Amino acid sequence: MTFGHFSYLVYMLIFTLIPIGILWVKNFQFLKKNIKIVWMTVIIAVIYQLIVDPFAENWNAWFFSSDKILGVWIFNFPLENILFFILISIAISSAVLTFIYYQEKGKFNKLFKRK
Repeated sequence: MTFGHFSYLVYMLIFTLIPIGILWVKNFQFLKKNIKIVWMTVIIAVIYQLIVDPFAENWNAWFFSSDKILGVWIFNFPLENILFFILISIAISSAVLTFIYYQEKGKFNKLFKRK
């Protein structure tokens, strides 16, 4: 299935918002208390990506096909890539915080069915 100029955006939103949604629905109160940590992680990760990503693009590690993106560019990046930086940072920081929480509360073993 192809979505034309919306392809990268649609796939990125599907593969980031679903895990983020599940994490936040199941752990809302805990993650809400730690929202500053999540946002600090996002800020640091986005700044890092803005510095490092151009090197990867210059080395042809990846590219953005003009027929798969919206064509809106911010800081020399497609809008979708900036959203990707933000959403992946939210997903990872939320997951790490949740795993730490589960481990501290003794729920980690139940989560993975270990004794």
